[in-house]
Amino acid sequence: MDNSTVSEMPAASEEISDETVRELLGMSEEDFNYLLNEISGKISRRDTFMRKAFTAKERLIVTLRFLATGESFMALASLYDISASSIRTIIPEVCECLIKSLKRYVQFPPSETGWLRVSEAFQDRWQFPHAIGVIDARHVKIRKPLHTDKDYLNYKGFYSIVLLAVVDASANFMYVCVGGKGSIADGGMLRNASYHSKFEHHELNVPPPAVLDERHAVKIPYMLLGDKSFLFTEYCIRPFGGHLKPDSPESTFNYRMSQARTPAAVAFDGLCSRFKIFGTIINLQPDKAGKVVMAAVYLFNFLRRKNTTEETLGCGKGVPDSSYILPRLQSKPIKPASRLANIRLQIANYMMENGCLE
Repeated sequence: MDNSTVSEMPAASEEISDETVRELLGMSEEDFNYLLNEISGKISRRDTFMRKAFTAKERLIVTLRFLATGESFMALASLYDISASSIRTIIPEVCECLIKSLKRYVQFPPSETGWLRVSEAFQDRWQFPHAIGVIDARHVKIRKPLHTDKDYLNYKGFYSIVLLAVVDASANFMYVCVGGKGSIADGGMLRNASYHSKFEHHELNVPPPAVLDERHAVKIPYMLLGDKSFLFTEYCIRPFGGHLKPDSPESTFNYRMSQARTPAAVAFDGLCSRFKIFGTIINLQPDKAGKVVMAAVYLFNFLRRKNTTEETLGCGKGVPDSSYILPRLQSKPIKPASRLANIRLQIANYMMENGCLE
């Protein structure tokens, strides 16, 4: 922080307590101290002859409270005796450090074995074969960008950035991509996410296609579960369209897929429940708002999975980090290629034969 910024600050108050913030987030003292230890050296600032700098602990507490409550900068300034302009600067800086320190908590599996565990969990919990994640997206409200970029104005009439996520069977985030302009469709986000080309070029150690059982000769790829807004590709499957007959294989498939996509709704609901910032309009420009959103996701996984093994968390080379992007709109094919359509029908028939609705 430069001297001009510090000189505008009021004198730092005595170090503030973390207890209230920890209660708001359901965070243990051990968790808080771990975070503080991880980022303290990166967010600390030196005192000057004019002002005493706010401590790393104060910076972390203010940021966590902002995420937990969504309170305005003015409300936080009144509560912690830190100027609103300083808080506006502090929060994105702390969020960026949290993202870097916690990135291992939001990772794709680094090996075939890890992906197979994800797929087995979907099979066991949701009776959906060869699923390796649910892909979904949510709009996050932001203030009107400077110079009024209408691309951030979504179809619901408010300004937003898009949070695209891939979630496992237990509602943990495996990957997030933040920053898509609100007017852009979910499919456009997928085509520009950092993992897209790695999936297409088979660089993520996803297991090769395999038969569903000994009765079926067609090899089925391991795929993400998307809704109708996503492209139907080698690695992302979506429901059948059109009017379907009840109790048909296609209807059975769509019902089971809808159930198997539940973890995404659970993850997004849990994120919004713990971090009330998602129920407000984030009063930052898109790039900084994106850092706030990503930090909340990383903290969400950290608080749920801090005891997970390194292998499960994923630390392999070539695994793409979650990303902040401003994607372009991409066109979507109206109908899937015949081979992909056949794969989907094979899964539908398999479900019908094995009574997956029971």
